[in-house]
Amino acid sequence: MTLPGPIDRLEADWAGNRTRQSRAALQLLAEREAAIAAIGVEDMHELVARLRTSIGSTNARWAPRALQAMLRAQAVHPLVPRAILQALIPGLVSVARRLAWGAGGEWPDSAAFFADLAATTWEVITEWSGQDRPYALLDLLSAARCRMRRQILRHARREVAIGGDQEPRLAHIPAPESTDLDLLANAIADLEGTALDPTGAAVVYGTRVLGLSMTELSKMTGRSRRFLADKRRHAEAAMYAAMTG
Repeated sequence: MTLPGPIDRLEADWAGNRTRQSRAALQLLAEREAAIAAIGVEDMHELVARLRTSIGSTNARWAPRALQAMLRAQAVHPLVPRAILQALIPGLVSVARRLAWGAGGEWPDSAAFFADLAATTWEVITEWSGQDRPYALLDLLSAARCRMRRQILRHARREVAIGGDQEPRLAHIPAPESTDLDLLANAIADLEGTALDPTGAAVVYGTRVLGLSMTELSKMTGRSRRFLADKRRHAEAAMYAAMTG
């Protein structure tokens, strides 16, 4: 499939942003995060280029730490979250493919779907500002995928409710698949009733599997985001101990 227009626009917009601000943003980020300073790049554009050629490489363990640092310290400059989005584009293309470029959803074409996917990912990036996520890349892509998949399924349910003439489109809905998120959901189910606090399990499930933000969960439960974040941290520690002990 030919890459849709939104990708070209993101690339062109990023290339046009290579100004003194790119160097200033990198300097502020490096002053805050030693992992960034250690990379030895001159501006955010060089950092993104290095990341996009290194993510997933077994010889570039610095890349996950760099993304973790960027997500955590993105408030130092508005170009930092934009750089995170730019670095994630190859991963977003993979997400789009796994979701069949929005087939079965409300988007008129693959370009519209990818534009919505990019906007959703931007929302996740900015919502998670200041958070310390060792698996930032996977967390971001998983959250974006879950939110987009929910949109596809909601649209499918509406079509079923409307009537039979629209049902043939449902054949194009991506089939259920066994993913890391599914394995996580199963692990939570297996561990409930042991050392795992039920509230913590619910928070992990809501954020990691369903892709809900802490703000959304806070509104749904009436509990503070800090309370929910603490519950999730303890639950994930308990899960790790149970599965590795």
